Amino acid sequence: MAKSKKIENKKASTPEYNLGERLRYLREQRKMTQKQLADIAKISQATIAHIEKETKDPSVETLRKISEALDIHVATLFSTNDVFVFDLKRLRRKYTNADLLTPHLYMALGKIIQYAKDIKFIE
Repeated sequence: MAKSKKIENKKASTPEYNLGERLRYLREQRKMTQKQLADIAKISQATIAHIEKETKDPSVETLRKISEALDIHVATLFSTNDVFVFDLKRLRRKYTNADLLTPHLYMALGKIIQYAKDIKFIE
């Protein structure tokens, strides 16, 4: 029984999308080509293509450059279905006060703040 529990935990932490799929999604959401992303990140377009096709494992430095070029926190590249990454630095630049937040973001952030209060992480 303990063995199956271990497998269940491993399965629960598996992301729905692999790194390549997530990178492609984030790049396309920003309407960027592989070449444009590569130029901004100062890496080769072939590197972006290999990462998206899952034929190359990028270095930490390459991931850092890509995340900076996409204006995201590097953790966003690895977030799973049950872990959401709010890049507050980027949100602060885009939304200067709460009235400017989209209804979806406003509600999501409100729930996070309420949860943090419920577990006594903040008061």
